[in-house]
Amino acid sequence: MTALLRSASSELQTALAGGVQLSRADLFSFTLIGGALLNWTSWDRDLTVAGALYSSRAPWLERTNWNVANTMEVPTLTVFLRAFNSGFSGGANIKTQVHNGLFDGAAFLLSRAFMSPPGTVLGTISLFGGEVGGIELSGSTATITVKGKTNLLDQYAPRNLYQIGCNHAFCDPGCTLVRSAFTASFTVGASGLTNAFIPWSGAAPVNASNYQHGTVTMTSGAASGQSRTVGTASAEGLTLVYPLYETPAPGDAFTAFQGCDKTFNSGSGQSCTDRSNTQNYKGYPFVPPPNSAY
Repeated sequence: MTALLRSASSELQTALAGGVQLSRADLFSFTLIGGALLNWTSWDRDLTVAGALYSSRAPWLERTNWNVANTMEVPTLTVFLRAFNSGFSGGANIKTQVHNGLFDGAAFLLSRAFMSPPGTVLGTISLFGGEVGGIELSGSTATITVKGKTNLLDQYAPRNLYQIGCNHAFCDPGCTLVRSAFTASFTVGASGLTNAFIPWSGAAPVNASNYQHGTVTMTSGAASGQSRTVGTASAEGLTLVYPLYETPAPGDAFTAFQGCDKTFNSGSGQSCTDRSNTQNYKGYPFVPPPNSAY
């Protein structure tokens, strides 16, 4: 059996072969869904590794050991992010940003830096890579569960199901419709405003009901950056499935993305027929429901 070796720089290999005393530190890297990179280190000073700066200042990160099995079990690692309510890149403190989805869909890499003398990095070794899973917030700590890449194999096969509703997500590559064509900007009205009901400011759009099951994203005000699913949409406003954590003020800006009822021709204004996209419908409208199949 051939052993699997982790790569190391020539400088690090030379130091290891020569018995040089080495200091070590963990490197934590998060690649956000928009492409931004956040780097931190467990070392007591900032480190520069391959031209990238790893911050030793708040927030402070620690980790557990990770589990590995010779089965299809998904390896996991827990990272503890600790921070005070001080400012962070983007305005709000980092716990608020994590709460609002900062790490949703983020990729994670844990590496170990080896140094001699302390603070001078000779090389790094990658230890664990994966994607951010569940996050729990309590007090000054965000507990982040990272799942290994084998988590991508944890899905149904075959992937598509024979069902009446469309298998595509609205405006995904299979749907082919363009998200921007079904997204509009609005401002919050005053009548009946709560953190769960967003009234239109002025006249409602002519297709107000099409925003049912869509998404609202606040773009200014106390709730800026928060997104919620629309439960019902009417000429009065949008009722959210889950309330915002802060109540917007009249005049705050938000964007609304229309929903899709995933039907072939319901006449609701949200079906593939209504949107002239029947050629990309990925449902099976003539499959009988389970209680009618013999």
